[in-house]
Amino acid sequence: MLLIYLVFYSQIALSRFMPSWYSKDLININQPFQHPHYRRLTKRYKRRLSTVKTLWTATGLFALLFPAPPAIVGATLFSTCLSFAILDESE
Repeated sequence: MLLIYLVFYSQIALSRFMPSWYSKDLININQPFQHPHYRRLTKRYKRRLSTVKTLWTATGLFALLFPAPPAIVGATLFSTCLSFAILDESE
């Protein structure tokens, strides 16, 4: 119970340092593209996120099948790099 109180009050304390847009969850229907998290709501981004989830599931299965530390580290680094490349929004 004490842990729950600590987490709750630490989140309140940290919210004072966050920018004002961070606390806004409402999206203006007339101008949704002005919301900072708009790209996370698009179908294209959700498809990419689904691809990354599949990639990490496959990496986890690979780590279970081949429990050698070099294989796990190599697969994890490769998956991390590929995940960033998939979710990258630059042109």
